Amino acid sequence: MKEIQKYIRTIIVLSSISLFGFLIIQYYWAKNNFEEKKLNIQNVISICNQEIIEEIEDLIVEKSTKLVIPKSFSPINSLNNAIHDEKTLVDSLVSQLELIEDENFMVKRKTIIDIVNRHLSLNINFDLDQLLDEEELIEIINQVMQEHNLDLEYFYSITNSSGLILFSNFEKKENELLINSTIFSDEFLIDDIYNERKIFSLYIMNLEKSIIKSFSSIFLISISLITIVIGTFFYSIKIINNQKKITQIKSDFINNMTHELKTPIATIGLACEALKDENIELNKPMKDKFLSTITNENERLGKLVETVLQNTISDKGTPELKLEIFNIEEIIEKAMKSIQLSFDKKEGSIETDFMALNKIVEADKLHITNVIYNLLDNSLKYSENRPLVKISTRDVIGGLVIRIKDNGIGIAKDNQEKIFEKLYRVPTGNIHNVKGFGLGLSYVRSIMELHQGTIKVESKLDQGSTFLLNLKASKIIES
Repeated sequence: MKEIQKYIRTIIVLSSISLFGFLIIQYYWAKNNFEEKKLNIQNVISICNQEIIEEIEDLIVEKSTKLVIPKSFSPINSLNNAIHDEKTLVDSLVSQLELIEDENFMVKRKTIIDIVNRHLSLNINFDLDQLLDEEELIEIINQVMQEHNLDLEYFYSITNSSGLILFSNFEKKENELLINSTIFSDEFLIDDIYNERKIFSLYIMNLEKSIIKSFSSIFLISISLITIVIGTFFYSIKIINNQKKITQIKSDFINNMTHELKTPIATIGLACEALKDENIELNKPMKDKFLSTITNENERLGKLVETVLQNTISDKGTPELKLEIFNIEEIIEKAMKSIQLSFDKKEGSIETDFMALNKIVEADKLHITNVIYNLLDNSLKYSENRPLVKISTRDVIGGLVIRIKDNGIGIAKDNQEKIFEKLYRVPTGNIHNVKGFGLGLSYVRSIMELHQGTIKVESKLDQGSTFLLNLKASKIIES
């Protein structure tokens, strides 16, 4: 038995370590995947930021060709005192831009600067308010983000080098919202043709929540699998503990049964040897005493065997009940007479208080008699002093309730549900202190359930116990 318990403990410890290790691996896997996904999205957003800036700069280049030369043009400080008209400059810009149409913004911008400086020798300052508007900026941002399959809540701003906001899609009151955002900023318009550089910033809201949302299906599957594994683990532990308890209970049952059977068998054997021994002269009173002992011990053996056989009911399935219509009070009195002698030996007594008017029931007379007898026998066993039992009947809707109250040692609340389990015996310190196999109450509950009735117990330690049997009344009487 100790080896089995050691084996069970080893299984529980190893399983716990394995489960803990599995949870740690799952945690690190989820964390690494999250960080990797976050880094990838940040890289994509950075690329988007650069592409948005390029689109904005291209838009500035496109519009700047229309604004760089005023309608009434007067050359200032022209090179070599040469006079160039507006058409010459525009033609130069258009022809050169056509040649470098596929080049990037830096090349285009350098070309414009060279042409303007060559023709005008001017320091040009573009006014962004004339070149850009908010709708165009939002359209550019949405288009670029859509191309990269990014569906994120965002704000943007364009500021000068001093932090003054030139363009944005948020109000000042929303500045607090941006504190918890992830910011991607880059400079643009960094050539000498502009008075100062500008900064484009993209504020991504709830980036981590969006990443977690993208993992939602995987997270749900992982959590479900982890829940199943944990549930299976704890269920297995429960099963193992139950099996451990059952093994202990069966071991106690075998020990009890061996002790209970050995005593009457040994007593009968000694009495038989005394009767057969020719060297012992026995008078009639002595012979009667030995014969009475054999008879009593034989009856005791019969009751022990009957108790075990009664509890094969739940193992074999539903037995065929022999239903009869009878007066329940008569059955109670019959059970009382059968056990009265045992009560007399302990100077105990049984009182009755029959008040039920609905006393006719339809049930199996033999099994109901055994139920009453087993409950009275339990009251007798678990009474330290003179046993006092009171049996009462009362009417309830659809039937009657039988109350069997004793002055025994009582049952702890933790054990009140367990006492109806097969082979369970309430701990009493000494395993042989109270005789029995732990089968009586299990049999009682089985019989009551077969009759569609119920059994309950009300008890407190050192204050006795009360068993309540609820039986349906006979349909004939009810009609």
